[in-house]
Amino acid sequence: MREDERARGLDRRLFLGGVGAAAGAVVAGATGGSAWAVGDPGFEALPREMQAPEGDVSAQALRTFSRIDGTPVYYWRGNRGNTVLRDWRCTQGFYDRLVVWIRDLRDLSSDGGFGGVKFLVSAGFYVNRSGQHGAGTAMDLDLVRWNGGRQSSMLDGHHAASDRTLRRRYLAVDATCRRRFRYVLDGWYNSAHRDHIHADFGGLPTLCQKGSSSDTKFVQAMCNNFMGSGLAVDGIWGPNTNNAFGQAKNRLGISGNPHTDLNAWRNMLARVARHGFRDEAF
Repeated sequence: MREDERARGLDRRLFLGGVGAAAGAVVAGATGGSAWAVGDPGFEALPREMQAPEGDVSAQALRTFSRIDGTPVYYWRGNRGNTVLRDWRCTQGFYDRLVVWIRDLRDLSSDGGFGGVKFLVSAGFYVNRSGQHGAGTAMDLDLVRWNGGRQSSMLDGHHAASDRTLRRRYLAVDATCRRRFRYVLDGWYNSAHRDHIHADFGGLPTLCQKGSSSDTKFVQAMCNNFMGSGLAVDGIWGPNTNNAFGQAKNRLGISGNPHTDLNAWRNMLARVARHGFRDEAF
C-alpha cells in the first residue's frame, strides 16, 4: 500500500474509532473515567490548583479521568516514579481529542517496533488559571513510556539530548501532538517548555503556519535532526528554512500545501513521526 493511502486510512480509522469510541468508553467505564475516588486506597490528590474550586460550577462539570483510552496518566512533579492514579480534569471534547491522539501515537510508534504505550506522565490538564488550561482544553506532557522500556522524556529535556535517537523520538512525539492539537509548545519554543510539551485546543485546524514561532522552530529542529540542515532554531521563517522545508516535503513525498491543506500537513507529520520512531533520516 502506498504511504499516502496508508496515511489517509490511518486518519479515517482514528476518526471513526476515536471520538465516537471515546464517548462509548465513557458509557462502558473501562477506559474512561477515574478508577479511584477520594478516600480510596492508593488515591492521591493533585495539587490544589488542578482541582475544581468550590462553587465553580463550570470547572466541577469537567470530565474526570485517570486514564486516556486505557493508558494510565501519572504525575511525577515532586515525586518521580509515582504510579498512583490521579483524578485529572478536562472537557469531554478535549478528552475525545486525547483519545484520537493516543491512538495515533500508538499506531505510528508501532511502525518503529515500539510496544504499546505503557503510561504517560503529565504536569497537568485543567489548571485553575486563565487560558486553555483554565478552560480544561490543554495538556502538559512530561513523558511517554512504551512497553519494553523505551521512553521519550520531556522532563529530562530529550529535545536537547546528546543522543540523536532521543531527539528524533522527541520530534516524533511532538509531531503526533501537532497532528491533533493546534498550539504545541515544545523544548525548542522557549525555556519555560524545556521539561514538557504543551498541547491545546485553541486555533484549530492544524496547519503549518510560517508566522508561528512554534511551528517554525519545530520545522527548523526537524530539518536539522533528520537532514542535517544546520538551521538556526530562531522561529523566523526565512529563505533557508523555506528551502529546507521544501526539501523535507519532497523527500517525504508530500503532495499538497502543508500551509493551507490540513491533510497535507497531517500526512507530513505522520511521516516525520514514523522516521523519528524508526530513527531514520529523510
